[in-house]
Parts: sequence; structure tokens; C-alpha cells
Amino acid sequence: MSHPVNALPPLTAIDGLQALEKRSLTAQEWAQYCLNCIQDQDPQIQAWEYCDPQQVLKQASVCDQASPLSAPLWGVPIGIKDIIATADMPTQWGTPLYAGQHLDFNATVVERLQAAGAVIVGKTVTTEYASGASARTRNPHNLNHTPGASSSGSAAAVAAGMVPLAIGTQTMGSVIRPAAYCGVLGYKPSFGLISRFGILPVSRDLDHVGIFARCVADLALLGSVLAGADPRDADTWVAKYPNRADWNLSPRTQPPKLALIRGPFWNLVEPEGQEHLLQVVEQLKAAGATIMELDLPADFSNYFTHVETLAYSGLAVNHGKDYKEAGDRLSPKLSQLIEQGRSVAPLAYAAARHASHAYSQYLAQVLSQYDGILTPATTGITPKGLDYTGNPVFCALWTLTGLPAIAIPCGIGTNGLPMAVQLVGDRGRDSALLSLAHWMVGLFGAPILPSGMFISANTTS
Repeated sequence: MSHPVNALPPLTAIDGLQALEKRSLTAQEWAQYCLNCIQDQDPQIQAWEYCDPQQVLKQASVCDQASPLSAPLWGVPIGIKDIIATADMPTQWGTPLYAGQHLDFNATVVERLQAAGAVIVGKTVTTEYASGASARTRNPHNLNHTPGASSSGSAAAVAAGMVPLAIGTQTMGSVIRPAAYCGVLGYKPSFGLISRFGILPVSRDLDHVGIFARCVADLALLGSVLAGADPRDADTWVAKYPNRADWNLSPRTQPPKLALIRGPFWNLVEPEGQEHLLQVVEQLKAAGATIMELDLPADFSNYFTHVETLAYSGLAVNHGKDYKEAGDRLSPKLSQLIEQGRSVAPLAYAAARHASHAYSQYLAQVLSQYDGILTPATTGITPKGLDYTGNPVFCALWTLTGLPAIAIPCGIGTNGLPMAVQLVGDRGRDSALLSLAHWMVGLFGAPILPSGMFISANTTS
């Protein structure tokens, strides 16, 4: 090895790839650094459901034996949410019903990661069926606080520097909200851009694959690898797929024109969250951005009801068998959601589908006039405790309409935890949104890593 592993700083994927190319770093060194971080920090954070160090180092050794950078993610360590099928690791869906479950195939995203040379470090913790009872993962910035919802393990692993990249999913707000709470970038792509084959379904109408990273270039890199049509996920057939070169971040020649949308649930945002968003608006204006505030039509006040209709009916369809045969082993929360889904009327489901198209058409007109939409990512500062993972209401509209969205860290709340805003782009123009996010991150600075001096879970804050 070229230098002590413990001397490595937490690397982004782009920085690590450059070091691999220069041969100042080996894939095994990088993997060992990540494993050391997991060993040191995960007993407190509990972001990992499964990690086999020997398996990780074996993958890294294969990378070192071949030519450096012979594939886009050659040697890059990545974490995967534990609802994503992996043939060589357990896939347990966040429930004791499937503890130790080994599937005999890989999800499409895993196939693409392996083809791109990634080192899959392991499976990150998720909530029950990515929907039910909250999980054990803690926020790396303060162990007394939630890291967010079902992709919390992936967000926390990236935030703590255990891996540079991780994959999650979003049905309501499970990429944007954990990213905001953990202080990392979270990218939910356009609907259908990344295949969901091999991923535990919640709702076909809403499920998205998402990415966590500490720089926008890493989001673009992993997005370019994962995007693409897949005959095993029919919803990918209608997406627009950028070429690999289209994922390059384009420098802005002039400041952007943004639409500020507070939305019909602005009253749910805590005063500190409201003040923070308006401060960000002033910072963007000072940097030359043009920002116009827009009010959504009255019908948009129903969007969260429509999202619940689609999400809960999806749970009932996809997991009703488990509810019927082993309902006493499901959490009361998940059982309640499935029961709500079983009671959804056909007309309510049809109305939700109709509304998603109507909303999409309206927002497409808005985004034909603006570079992006600026909107809250959460209702405010990260909640204390682990049982309540936060409100997804400010993520749900963009999930329903399939628009790409990014959580951008930009500040610290009065509780000392990260705060963020959400940037939304036009459907199918993910590369343009990532370039805009890159410009914004340049203003606000890179996400702040936790100090590593974790607050004991039995203290107060």
C-alpha cells in the first residue's frame, strides 16, 4: 500500500477516481478506509444492515489487478439500500419476516454497478418494507435525532464518510428528506430514468431510485451509470435517457431564473424553516439569480391526498399477502397503511392518476419559463428522536409528477443540525438540473461532515 489507510480523508468518488488513476491510491486502500470508518462509527450510527469486509476487499482486489479506470466506477465504494436485490448478500426488506433472505438474482442497478466496476460495500438499513416502522439508524450529526425515512441508512453512511456514494429509493420523500436531515446531497431523478427491477415495490406509480453523495459531480457520475431503459421495468421505456456525455456538468454563463414555490402546505413549515428558505432566496438574488414567487392553483392542495392514495393502495397490492398471512408480525403502522390501501375506492385511485397528469402538465408550463423551482425540502429542523422521521409533504408533489429533485444542504439550524432546500427541474432534463445544483453548491459550499464526536444517545440537546 502506498500510505497508511488511516491517513486518508473522506473522499468523493471523483477525487478517489483521480487518485486511482494517478496510482496514489489503490482500490483496496480505499475500501479498507471505508471499512475502518464503518468499524469505528457504525456501532453508534447503525447505518449498515450487512457488510462483509472480506467480500469488500475481494472486490477491491479484482479492481487493483486490472487496469485502473477501465470502467466509470472502477474501485468506487458504494452502499445499497436493503430493499435492492443482491445475489451475493441478504436482502431483508427491513422486516424480520425476511431476515436472512437470499435472492438468486441482482437488481438492474446492481448489474450496472458491477459492470461499471463499483465495489459494493454492503446493504444499508431501511425502514420496514421501506414504509412502516422506523429503523434503528441515527443521525451522524447528533445521535439523538432522526436521519429521516426509509433511505436513512444510505444517507447516514454517506454523511458519516463511510462511503462516497449510496443508493436509496423514494416513494414519498425518502431520498430528499434523509439527505436534508443528514446534510448530504440527495438526488431523485425523473420518473422512469432508472430501472426499479429487483427492488421491493411500494407503488409502481411513485417509486423512484435515488442517489446520495457529497458533491454534485458524484451524483452525475452515478446517474450516468444507472440511467437507461430496461425491459424488466416498463416505466423506463417512456423516459428520456441522456447520453453519457450529457451528464457532464455545464458551467453557467449567466445566473439562473428560478420560481419560488412555497406550496399549499407552507403553514406546516416551522418558523425557522420559513426564515431559512427566505434567507436562501436572498443569497441567490445577491449572486444574480432572478427569483419570482408563484402560487400553485387551488387544486394542488389535494396533491398529498392523491400521493397517499397511490402509495397505500400500492402497499396493499404488493404486500397484502404478507399482511393476510403474517399480519401479527408487521408493525401497527404498516398494518394501518395497508388497511388504508385496501379501502381505497377505484374512483379515488383514478382521480389520483388523473391529477398526477394534470399537475405535470401545469408544472411543465412553469418549467418552460424557469430554469428550476426552489421549494422547501422539509418542514424545518431535524426532529429529535427516532420514532418520527419527519413529514414528506414537501417532497411528495415532485414524486407524484415524476420531476427530478435535489436536496441541497445550505446552513445549520439552531439545533446544530444541517438544513437544506429543494431544487426541482423539468422532467427528463436531469442533466440541466444537476448543473444548476452544482452552481448553487458553489455558492453554499460543500456539505459539512460530522465532527465524529457523537453525542451519547442518553444525553439531551
